Amino acid sequence: MRKKRIVYLSIFLLGLSFWAGSLGAAERQSVPAFHLTSLEGKTFTEKEMIGKATLVVFWASWCGTCQKELPKIHQLQKELSDRPFQVIAIGFSDTQQNIEGYVKKHPDTFSFPVFYDQGDQVAGRFGAMATPTLFLFDQEGKLVVPYRGGGLLEHPEFYKTLEKLL
Repeated sequence: MRKKRIVYLSIFLLGLSFWAGSLGAAERQSVPAFHLTSLEGKTFTEKEMIGKATLVVFWASWCGTCQKELPKIHQLQKELSDRPFQVIAIGFSDTQQNIEGYVKKHPDTFSFPVFYDQGDQVAGRFGAMATPTLFLFDQEGKLVVPYRGGGLLEHPEFYKTLEKLL
């Protein structure tokens, strides 16, 4: 019963998210201000999202769904490496040690920068409360698709929406 409810909720949220994608850029939410330092020591702010469609992935090392989705996101990043598209992964609701350890154990998965959200402050600004939560922003930094859970990359509508941004 719970699984069925989650599936219906996911379908509902996907429908809402694609409806939100049809709104004009002025009517959509802008990326919130944030500042993070990657595990490699590079800084990243919302300003680095301007000019590229950006998929922001909030995840945790203990999240089984995240562990299944991250390789798919890696493949997407790889396929779109020559397009104005980027992925950033933000570890939250976890320890920095766990995030770093997971990244080190799975180097082939992370073709994109990984950040740790100390105190889950950035997740709070984005409204991410569950793992995984994904946000697709257009090149102007406007929210196009918010999505909680797994399976986003299996939806053909996601790819149609993404292609319009590129």
